[in-house]
Amino acid sequence: MEKTVQPSNKCKRNHVGLEDRISRFPDEILVSILSFLTFEEAVRTSVLSHRWKHLWPFFSGSLDFDDPDTMWDIADKKKQLKVERNNFAKRVNRILKLHQGSNIDQFRVCFEFNRYSKHRVDGWIDFAMSKRVKRLELDFTPTWVCKSQMRYTFPHEWFTKLESSVGVSCIKSLMSLTLMNVRVTGKLLEHLLSNCPLLERLHVSDSDDLVTVKVCGSSLRLKYLHIIRCLEFKSIEIFAPNLESLGLIGRQTEMHVNHAPCLLDVCIGGSKPVTSAICPLSSYLSQLQSLILHICIYPNEKLEFLKFQPLTNLRHLKWRVTASDGESLVYLISMVEAAPFLQKFTLELLWSKPLIEREFRKVMKYPNEHLKELEIMGFVGRAIDMELTVYLLESAIKLEKIVINPRSPALVGTPWEFETTEKNEGAIECANQLKKNLPQGAELLIL
Repeated sequence: MEKTVQPSNKCKRNHVGLEDRISRFPDEILVSILSFLTFEEAVRTSVLSHRWKHLWPFFSGSLDFDDPDTMWDIADKKKQLKVERNNFAKRVNRILKLHQGSNIDQFRVCFEFNRYSKHRVDGWIDFAMSKRVKRLELDFTPTWVCKSQMRYTFPHEWFTKLESSVGVSCIKSLMSLTLMNVRVTGKLLEHLLSNCPLLERLHVSDSDDLVTVKVCGSSLRLKYLHIIRCLEFKSIEIFAPNLESLGLIGRQTEMHVNHAPCLLDVCIGGSKPVTSAICPLSSYLSQLQSLILHICIYPNEKLEFLKFQPLTNLRHLKWRVTASDGESLVYLISMVEAAPFLQKFTLELLWSKPLIEREFRKVMKYPNEHLKELEIMGFVGRAIDMELTVYLLESAIKLEKIVINPRSPALVGTPWEFETTEKNEGAIECANQLKKNLPQGAELLIL
């Protein structure tokens, strides 16, 4: 029979002493400890003791309500989607009703919005602002995009009227605002920038009401500004002394960057030609560390080898390219050569039919001693990506790793991301042929 070892009296005393020390902490300290946990973890602490049971409602950390997997699973079943959407909203309301704390760090909702959801979302925003939220994120991106898709309109009057329940005094604690598939105007954004002295991050995507905005102020703390796929967006003026990251993706947008001395990271592009997209940033290109370009190459578009000014501080260059199979990316190679200290290059390729057989364009290699990592996503193994990949492999003489992923970037984050198709199998076969082009010591990883 196995002998049971009993804990010594010393161990018992240490254990009891530890319990006593924790129990002597005031409620404020214990609530502060809870804020470092996720909300779900904080709720689970209620089983520890009667005292802990009454602490989690004062949770001041991140309230994150997101159930995308369920929505994707039932996206094509309208009746079930309506039920799940209603259950989701009830769960959020139930938790908010139980919350008793005076402030929260973050309030995030990822939700399938429809016309019956407005009053609920209004209530959620009212709750968040009354709790002096620091980071607010509303993501109403639909699982399926359609022309009749309803979009939530941000309650402008709440934030612009002093007498409203969430007036100027309630937004002064806001440090980060993310609005996705939410209708918001430039006038409101300018109001928030003027009245939120701590605001450092502003992200707006898929807003049809945003036409023009001025991001100007010598005292602005704003470090991150991204405006993505706002179809009616026409112009922006920037004077932001602390801005580090700028993202502008969309149609023809007139951009005036008057002052951005700290700019390090840019994500830009859309329907404009590459040179036109980056021209307004010419004064800041040499200081950038990361540059992401969204590039559209149209069929039969006349392309010439482009010239770029030196990108001496650039460490990461990423191209997200939409093109047909018959086009070529070698015309953009001069951008890689303009960045002598580039360490990582990423290509995300969204290509379209028709399939066109053409000869590879051979480009003279340009030795790069600093390029260590290549990542090709949406790899198809045809001329459009093979000729660029071969050039990079032959030029990056000290390459350490190349990652090739045949899955389309458009499927990332969807249930179909990891589905295997015949096209993928053919691309993998072509990727294996690149082994003969690898620099000595480099690793080829095919996902």
